[in-house]
Amino acid sequence: MPLPQPLRCVITAMITPLTHRGTLDGPGLARLVEHLISGGVHGLFILGTTGEGPALPRRLQTEVIERTCEHVAGRVPVIVGVTDTVLEEAVELAAKAKELGAQAVVTSAPFYYGASQAELLTYLE
Repeated sequence: MPLPQPLRCVITAMITPLTHRGTLDGPGLARLVEHLISGGVHGLFILGTTGEGPALPRRLQTEVIERTCEHVAGRVPVIVGVTDTVLEEAVELAAKAKELGAQAVVTSAPFYYGASQAELLTYLE
């Protein structure tokens, strides 16, 4: 699904607010989304380069995507970081992100095993 317009300007990597018990801090997430959007960002990059995304359980990753997309409500694009060493898991998370309303994903190539350029291209396709 193509984006309605190209990604542009300021797209910020967003932290995932968690409680001290490791669950999603829902009110904190809502406040953070509102703070960033009211501050003028043009998109939110979740589960990405802040580092915690790949360390979260899949159920929590899915909850973060769902709740963020709900709070954003189409005001700016939501981009989801998909980092996994298992191809099927990466594809599943990317599909779930699309289903929940994300506009794009950012993925990384397999990072544990060496792969040729041709193999990397096949993986990403």
